[in-house]
Amino acid sequence: MNNGIRPVKLFSTTGSSEFTDRVFIQLKKRSANDGKALYGCSRGSSAVDRFSNDNMQITVDDVRGSFAVIIATQTLPVSDTIMELLLLLHALKNSRTEDLLLVLPYMPYSRSDKKNQPRISSGGVLIPRILTTVLGVKRTLLLDPHSPNSLHYFEQGDSPCADVITAVPLLVDHLSRAVLEWGWDPSLLTVVFADNGAATRFGNVPRLLGADRAYIDKSRPDHSENPLTKAIVGDVDGRYCIIFDDEALTGGTAAKDAGIVAANGAKAIAMAAIHAPLEHKNGPEAAVQLLLDSPIGQFVFTDTVPCQHKVAGHSDRFTVLSVAPLLAEAISRIVTGESLTALYQMDMVDKYRS
Repeated sequence: MNNGIRPVKLFSTTGSSEFTDRVFIQLKKRSANDGKALYGCSRGSSAVDRFSNDNMQITVDDVRGSFAVIIATQTLPVSDTIMELLLLLHALKNSRTEDLLLVLPYMPYSRSDKKNQPRISSGGVLIPRILTTVLGVKRTLLLDPHSPNSLHYFEQGDSPCADVITAVPLLVDHLSRAVLEWGWDPSLLTVVFADNGAATRFGNVPRLLGADRAYIDKSRPDHSENPLTKAIVGDVDGRYCIIFDDEALTGGTAAKDAGIVAANGAKAIAMAAIHAPLEHKNGPEAAVQLLLDSPIGQFVFTDTVPCQHKVAGHSDRFTVLSVAPLLAEAISRIVTGESLTALYQMDMVDKYRS
């Protein structure tokens, strides 16, 4: 199915502007190289006015008859970003856009989707309901949400309103070459999952890398960022280990996990994570320093959350892969009515390798 004559316009929240520019460049490249022209693909403009009472108002350019794509990842201050996103969506709806796709490379509040204590809020459930029920967003694209259940919170009645894509093939593709560059013996490679949940969710990673697997047995009695560690399940003694998780937040858990893996005899340790907010109560510098001071020699993250500036000056240990080509490929497929399933295959990485 072709998107007809509907021009495609890319919008973004303020903190996602540079990231969206990179996705826009990749969309233009695909239009030129693959012949899948997205008619009139352009960067939409929006203005944020903040009044003396600290209220915001969003104004957008003309989108009547357009296919609007909004990219919004988590940037600080998170609550302001969410409010800006809601107002941006409302402005676009009021401006009679013909179709709309919301892209969330990293979904805010995705870690807060459980009611595992009395009298607590569940922002990870509430925000999708506001987006779908109040604002009527029928299409959302998520990239490896922290909770697999997040997909099911984006619904209108019985109709699903979200698709999920993954950056796992992109990371695996890079790691398969990086282990040789690091001088590691691939026959002694072990993927160590940060917990049993990650071991279940990303269970295909060891197979794709031809590696053994292990995981760190933990319990999480609450939403604390300090889970209780019990033991390593699997053998890491004398092995080259890649700690694999969906997210690196404060650096504290990763540093602790690496210490346990090192104490159990690992030859060398690297870490790979899809999302890297790298935020700490003492600032992002503290999160980065915790990682630098850990036994982890190499870090491989993606830029779903802007983190390049946080690790600047440490390129010898940090690699940040861009997911802009992956998102551009996914957006192109949604606009032109093609399947996203193929993006889960390793042989598709050539189309979006950064």
